[in-house]
Amino acid sequence: MPIAGSLGKRLASMGIALSVSLSFISPLMAQERESIFDEGKKGLVGSHFTWGGELGTSIDVSGYDMSTFNIDALFGYKNSYFRIVGLGAGIHRALGTGDNFIPVYAVMRTSFSHSPKLFFMSLKTGYSFNTIHNSSTFGDVNAALGAGINLAISKRFKSHIILAYEFRHFNKKHREKYSLEVENISLATLSFGVNF
Repeated sequence: MPIAGSLGKRLASMGIALSVSLSFISPLMAQERESIFDEGKKGLVGSHFTWGGELGTSIDVSGYDMSTFNIDALFGYKNSYFRIVGLGAGIHRALGTGDNFIPVYAVMRTSFSHSPKLFFMSLKTGYSFNTIHNSSTFGDVNAALGAGINLAISKRFKSHIILAYEFRHFNKKHREKYSLEVENISLATLSFGVNF
C-alpha cells in the first residue's frame, strides 16, 4: 500500500506538471501556425490572399497580325469588395508570326458592391517585354479595360469570363525599327479564368 500511495502521488504530480507545461506551450504552437492563409478558417477560404490563372486570346483589330494566345498568372489581395487587387504576368504568343509579348502588370477587379454580382470590372496596366521578328527584346506600356461575368462561385474558387479592350504601345524608336505606322495596337481580348 505505501508503494501504491507513493506511485499515485508521483503520477498526480507528473500530471499537474504536464498540464502546466501544455498551458504554456499551446499558445506558442497556435502562434507558430498563423499564416497569410489563415489555417483556422480552412486555408484560402477565409484568407485575404488569392491567386489564379487565365487562358485567352487577343484579336488584333488594327490589322498588324499581332493576335495572340494568352496564358496569365495572378496573385494578390481579396475581400468582399475587391475580387483581386494585385499583380499578374503572362506569356502572349502571336498566332501568325510567333512574336512574343510578356506583360507584367497591376490588376484590379471589382463589382463595386460588397454582395456577389453577375458582372464586374477588370483593369490591368503595366509593361510588356516584346520580342518581334526574332529581334532583341524591348518594352512598352500595355493596358486593358474590360467587363467580367461570373460563371461559378463557391467557397473555394471563382470562375469567370472577361471581354476587354487592350492596347500595346510602341514608341517612336520601336515603330521605326519595325515599320509600324501607329503608336498603339488595339486588341479585343477574351479570357477564361479561375481564382482561388
